[in-house]
Amino acid sequence: MIRYVLAVMLAIAMLAVAMPALDRGATMNTERTVDSSIAAVDDAATAVATEERSPAGHPDPQRVVEVTLPAQSLTTTAVDQFEIVPHENGSFSHARYVLEDGTTREAVIDERIVWLDPAKTEPIEFDGPGELQLVLTLHSDMDGEPVVVARHP
Repeated sequence: MIRYVLAVMLAIAMLAVAMPALDRGATMNTERTVDSSIAAVDDAATAVATEERSPAGHPDPQRVVEVTLPAQSLTTTAVDQFEIVPHENGSFSHARYVLEDGTTREAVIDERIVWLDPAKTEPIEFDGPGELQLVLTLHSDMDGEPVVVARHP
């Protein structure tokens, strides 16, 4: 009986020591996944922005990109919020996400990306985890300048 109690106590102690490492590993896995999605959005936005705008009546250049925002699991930390905000006075965007554990990270996307309307500066916002697709299309803004517009398929 004493061996059993000691074995249980040892197992509990080992689990207590391992939990912070598991939590940190889960956060790192989520950061890696979301950072990869941001890089994919950046690559797709840059690719579509370097194309020539289509003449009237022809489809605009576009790219479809998958954004993965992990849910809570043993190996990942849930994403609470994800956003891409176009810089108002520049030709780039800020990507920002917040994890359930409070971790916040930011990155720069080399193109200005707006949500749904090329004449506005609405950010792209997602609350919570999931697999999301964005269609990035090249349009012209009010001044005739190229702008990347995002929407759901």
